[in-house]
Order: sequence, then structure tokens, then C-alpha cells
Amino acid sequence: MFGSVLHLPFLAVSAAPDATCSVLEKLDGVQCYGLEKDDMPDAEACMEACCRDTSCEVWQFNPMFACYRGKSSVCMRSGDSFASGSVGERLRGSAFAGNGIHWFGRQQNYAELVDLDPEAFGPRELVIQGLDGESYRLWRNGARLEVDISCWSNSRHPQGCCDWPRTPTPPRPCWGDAGMAEHCCKDGVSADRKFLYNVYTRTTPFLSHAELAYFERLLPEEKINEANFNASRTRWASGWHPPDLLCPSASMAIDGQRATVDASTVLWPLAVLLAAHMQITGTFVNIGAGTCLPPDPLYQLLASPEGYGFLGLAVEGDATRLKRCEVEMASTFATVVPVHLTLNPIDAVHQLLPFLGAMFPEALPPWPLDFLVVDIDGVDCLVVEELMQLVRPKVMQLEIAFHFPPPFRFSMHWDSEKSPRWNDEYDIDRLNPVSGCSLSYALHKFKMPGNYVREWFYAPHPATAFSRIWSNISSLNKEIGREDVPFTLDF
Repeated sequence: MFGSVLHLPFLAVSAAPDATCSVLEKLDGVQCYGLEKDDMPDAEACMEACCRDTSCEVWQFNPMFACYRGKSSVCMRSGDSFASGSVGERLRGSAFAGNGIHWFGRQQNYAELVDLDPEAFGPRELVIQGLDGESYRLWRNGARLEVDISCWSNSRHPQGCCDWPRTPTPPRPCWGDAGMAEHCCKDGVSADRKFLYNVYTRTTPFLSHAELAYFERLLPEEKINEANFNASRTRWASGWHPPDLLCPSASMAIDGQRATVDASTVLWPLAVLLAAHMQITGTFVNIGAGTCLPPDPLYQLLASPEGYGFLGLAVEGDATRLKRCEVEMASTFATVVPVHLTLNPIDAVHQLLPFLGAMFPEALPPWPLDFLVVDIDGVDCLVVEELMQLVRPKVMQLEIAFHFPPPFRFSMHWDSEKSPRWNDEYDIDRLNPVSGCSLSYALHKFKMPGNYVREWFYAPHPATAFSRIWSNISSLNKEIGREDVPFTLDF
């Protein structure tokens, strides 16, 4: 749960119910933030404990989790498994309904904006597997592309390629250049003449035009339109400011009723539609798979006859939840390979490359994946950006931070020093509303058409809301102990 600023144990109270204890609002199927965990066996006991405690305003119970109670002014629908199975009530205090908008702090203007130069990231690198056990390392810096090949492969090894003493036969020509042979035979083996598989030799000068064009497509040059870039700069910013505006949870209601989100039925009809109109590979990657149970987007597909023959990866950093996923998926029609990994955008390609290579043993990347699902409550869009080097999914599902409305482009970023620690501290029951990315960021990065999501057409100019959104992000980051986390917000 999203913890309050001050955490105190619940005090012992009298057994007599308080006279003011009455149901003001039903809170079934939502998640209320700021509550404290209380070990109660069922919903009735949870309600009675809140009723006896005059400081308790809201209670919620989910049999898979626990009883949570206390004070909360933010209750909203959520795709989290806690919300999908929760029941609860507001017994005291004021519900947001009818109270309008709550204001906090003051509006500010921000000047600490720094230009983000796309070339500032320096060289880029991509490693791909060949058909003979070799690997290729592509290195790109601006217009310059270099291709290195691993010294050794299934058919190229020191015993047959190097002129060593006591070698029974003369070495065969394994490379097209004497310098390559000398480098590999000298630096590609250890002192005790063991293979060193991470040693490469430069092969760019010996590539044909067709081969070079192929590698160019895999790691293309990022050409920048300087005029457009100067006219519309992407910018970085950092810092903390008091929150300005929070939207009431009542605005999440549909026809006066709170809505729940269950994504487990989303991809099944799409799979049926795809299979009827195009050739599919029957493959998927589910990053942040959790237990693989609803509301996981792939659950219904994999548990249905239409999922027969599907092969894919369930990637999850929590070993306990991944084990539950493995048990549950064993009874489905699909083959689900559990992968215990916590992905990050710096290493995502190298982390998943061996698993994806095993799924597509007879092809080179980018591989024709059917479904890519990413829900890691963090740098989701950044991980997807990196994985697009390896796969071309027909359908991609992301958990969008819908509370950053279009046209604002927001994304959490990766801090190489602090983000691993934040991952270790991750609690699935505690919402981090400033993680992931916004719809406009995803549309911008993945070049999706955005004209059909223009609900904001009649909204005021984005500049009028910029500081409000900015202050909410920075304040919430400070509250959860991530005061200096980097992020992007522009429009």
C-alpha cells in the first residue's frame, strides 16, 4: 500500500462500536492509499476493527493480501491484483465525491531546464548471434559503423585455425586476413589454451555491400534534423516542489459507479483476430509477469484452447511470485518458460538475448514476436525501447500512467547507482504513481498514431497544467524516498 508520512501502530480501543460508525461509501474493487496493514482474518473482522477505532475512516480487505485500514483521501481503480479482489468501506471522514478539487501548495514556474542533446549518449552497441555459433558486435558512433566478429564459432576453433607447436596438421585459413588470424590465435585463448569466447576481431573492411547494408538496418544511424530539434527541444529537469493539484478519485467513476480494471481478457481476442488474418509465430514475452494470474493480460489466451502451441517467457524479479506463475502455467495449453530476472534499460538486451535466441533458433534479430507485455512499475518504456533492437512485436501492451494526460510526455528514467536499490525495495502492494510512462510519451517513442486519443482537445493550453503536473511528480518522489529520481516531462 502507498504508506502515509507518519506510521504508528494501531492503539488498543474499547470493544464497543462507535456511534458514528456507518457506511458512507462502498470501496469494492478499488485501492485506497495511505492505509496501514492490520492482521485480521476476514472482511467482517477488518470492518469491526475499523468501526471500534475512532481514528479509522476507511477499511479494505483482500483475502490474498490482508486487512488495511486507517485514513485515505485517495481511492481509485487499479490494475493491481489487490484492487481486483478487494472489498471495503468508508465509515468516517469525507469522501471525495461532492468535495470537488483539493488544492495543495502553490503554483510555480520552473527555470532549471537543461537541453537534452541526442548525441550526448555517445556510441551505441549491439550484439547478435550468427548461424554458426559466432556472435557479431556492432558499434555505432554517429555515421560510423564498425562490425566485429567473435574469434571462435562451431567451425572455427584454435586447434584447426592456429599454427601452434605440436599441431598435427597445418592450420587452415579461418579468416580472410592474416592480422585477424594473428589477433585471435594470440588474444583469443588463455594461457592454458582454453577458448576465450568474448574476444572479437574487426571484420568491417571485409564485408560485402549487402552484408554491410544488413548491419546498417540493425543499428541505423540516428540522423537529427537540427532545425526541428532546435525548434522543439526535448528537455530534462530535476528538483522538488510542493504539489499543486490532485484530481479526486470520484472522477474515475463511470455512470456514478467505480470501475475496475481486468486486463486478462484483452489479448485473447486479438490473438484470434491475428491468427485469422496473418501468419503468427505463437510467441510472447511477458515482462513483470508476477503470478501470471488475472489480471495478467496473457492469462486468458494461454489458458484457452487458442493458446495451444504458444511459446514464451514469463520474466519476473520476485522468485516467490514467479514460482506461483510456473505452477499455474503448467496446467495451461502453452509452454511458458520462467525467467528470474529484473530487467533494466542498460542491460535488457544482453539479459534477454539468450532466451529469445533459443525461441528463434533459425533466425537473426529482430525476431517476429507476437505479443510483448511489459508491466514492471518502473522504467517500462525505456526497457521496451531497448528490446525493440531484438523483437518486432505485432501487439505491444504497456501499463500507461494515465494520470499524466495527453499531450504531456512523461517517463521515469534509470539511475545506474540508485535504481537497483529502489528495485530491491519494491513493494507490489505500494503504488508508485510516478513510475512508467504517459500515453503521449509512448505514442511519441513508438511512433503510434495519436489522432484517435485526442480527448484533451477542449482542454486549456498544456502550459497551464505543466507546473501542476511537475510539482505532483517531484513531491510524490520525495514522499517515497526518491527525491532526486530523474524523469522527463514535456509536451
